[in-house]
Amino acid sequence: VLLGQEEGSLEAQSKLFLKTVACAGAAKEGRLAVILDFDRTVTGGSSNSSHGVLESAGVLSELFRSKSRGLFEKYYPVEIDATLSLEDKIPIMTEWYTQVHNLMLHEDITRSKLQAAVAECRSIELRCRMQELLLRCQEASPPVPVVIMSAGLGDVIEIFLQQALPFELAPTTMVVSNRMNFDEGGRLVAFSEPLLHMFNKSAAFLPPSVQELLDSRSHCLLVGDSDGDATMTNGLNVDTLKVGLLNHKVEERMDRFRELYDVVVTDDGPVPDICFQAVGCEGPVSIACSD
Repeated sequence: VLLGQEEGSLEAQSKLFLKTVACAGAAKEGRLAVILDFDRTVTGGSSNSSHGVLESAGVLSELFRSKSRGLFEKYYPVEIDATLSLEDKIPIMTEWYTQVHNLMLHEDITRSKLQAAVAECRSIELRCRMQELLLRCQEASPPVPVVIMSAGLGDVIEIFLQQALPFELAPTTMVVSNRMNFDEGGRLVAFSEPLLHMFNKSAAFLPPSVQELLDSRSHCLLVGDSDGDATMTNGLNVDTLKVGLLNHKVEERMDRFRELYDVVVTDDGPVPDICFQAVGCEGPVSIACSD
């Protein structure tokens, strides 16, 4: 675990300590929220994305997979290009996601196939200690609301969480993401609008009920694995502790992550202790990761 811009300095350590204590205090008073990215944040750094689950399970045709791979090879380098600004990336990412969703509309995707695809997928799993973080938030008194904000597929994410977690999601744990619209026969016919992608994730995309809940919060713990995730609290009047998960291209992207996040976790590491401390867990947190 690395600190942000002033790594290792007493001033940086002091600022981080004060931010963490402030979040923990807010949690006890019902004024803390947690906002998490999903792909490779809630899930491990080597996990498939929520879009990729459908591809790997054979729900999508070989023609779709071929075209989708071509789009990935074209657009992913843009997503992680450290030389491009967010403003430059936004229209390009919108173009990418729109094309993928349009391809999906020509596939025979149904609700029942989604359930089966997630159940059969072996290439997506929870990040180490994420299950415990979600449970701690739900069982806190008062509960700490968790918003999982994802540019992926909300329907797939909810099915995965229902299947992967040994407890039910509480009403205080919410998924804000792109939604699939199905016809009466359960077949995919459209996607929700506006399109949510990795570089326009902010409070502007929160449903009114979620926005109203977060408006009453003064502090937020944010966890993400990309440049765009660092903006998820934009538009909220909160003091934010930002934890960045730098899963890949560590050396190339480290400087940027230190600018964006208060803490950086490298090499697909587990949810760090500071997250548990921020949500009000007292004493040492000893939670082993399964192999």
